[in-house]
Amino acid sequence: MEVICTERFLQRANIPENNVSLAAVSDQIPELICELVNNYHIRVITPAPLTAVNGAERYHADMSVCHAGDRLFYIDKDNRDLSSKLTSSGAAVIPVDGITAPAPKLNVCFLGDKLICCRKTASEELLSCCAGKNISIIHTNQKYAKCSAAVVSENAVITSDESIYRACKKNNIDVLKTVNEGIRLRGYDHGFIGGCCGLIARDILAFSGNIEAHKNYAEIKAFASDHGVSIASLGSFDLYDIGGILPLMERTV
Repeated sequence: MEVICTERFLQRANIPENNVSLAAVSDQIPELICELVNNYHIRVITPAPLTAVNGAERYHADMSVCHAGDRLFYIDKDNRDLSSKLTSSGAAVIPVDGITAPAPKLNVCFLGDKLICCRKTASEELLSCCAGKNISIIHTNQKYAKCSAAVVSENAVITSDESIYRACKKNNIDVLKTVNEGIRLRGYDHGFIGGCCGLIARDILAFSGNIEAHKNYAEIKAFASDHGVSIASLGSFDLYDIGGILPLMERTV
């Protein structure tokens, strides 16, 4: 008998329960897209570049879209193509003004029933949604929380940011402190750990590039393993901050 594979949106943002079937990823590294499609059978949607942003991050998914769990998405109002693609898949999309000074409003990090963000710059619509769902807001001075935090599990993150590290410690979130050294981002001295990875299954954290070349590779591997997660390199090139690999849908069979 043929088994029909079905899929659904992740019930909890960033944390799949099964193998991911759809992810939002920048298209700036074709080799990475090929790895996801051919080796992991993940469909990829790519955000259109943000006209209000000049740097390499204009292509980053974590600047344009924030998954709030299940069918709910907050998307930059100018990224109509991304909104259309998600809506056609059954998503409930709320367009917001995502790019305003002094920082992007959607670059926040959901972690189970918690949201790590800078209250001063996060989307007001998103914060209101969290209040209605009893999601705890964990404040950090880091205005690019999603870019700066790699989600390992619902209570574990990896970060190089001191503010996020302290906030996690204060709120009993298991956290590993690393360095940014070796993570590339065009136009900058370095990229960030959250911007070069994402969970592509409950137990696989995938990196855009060779994670084994990272200075803290041994610690990252051990930390992930402690949470039942293995790590995978999507390519042999240097680690590159692409705005994250954002898991959106997962297989249910």
